[in-house]
Amino acid sequence: MKQHLVKLLLEEYKQQCLFNELAEKGVDMKNICVNNFDIVLDIIGFPPDNTIEYDYDYLNSNGEIRDTSKKIFDNELFCRDWLFDTYSESMDQLIKEQKVSVSDLGMQIESGADRETAELKLSEFIDWLYTEFDKLKSIKPE
Repeated sequence: MKQHLVKLLLEEYKQQCLFNELAEKGVDMKNICVNNFDIVLDIIGFPPDNTIEYDYDYLNSNGEIRDTSKKIFDNELFCRDWLFDTYSESMDQLIKEQKVSVSDLGMQIESGADRETAELKLSEFIDWLYTEFDKLKSIKPE
């Protein structure tokens, strides 16, 4: 299972390398991103990010403003930002070193840190995700 999760994240990583390279040339590709990251989190078992359902104005206004269509903060709130932030921090340096090309075979890593290095980093990240999921389960049993 782990090797499949690494492959999913590797494809998103290659995509991000390419998008960063295109962004340096003035081409914005943010709105066509394939989001394998959330798929990996779903497979591991992390709850979906439900922050959009909550009333931040109520929290930030000390209870003075209330949108009744949104929830007040409770134990069901789950934000995935910290998981993505850790992924970004671990991959940012590698992404800066990469050159990715597009061919008939898909996106290929050309230079900089090699594919094995990227896979190793992603494998370490997947291990970290499983550790964090185990911690979460001990705090919030199903």
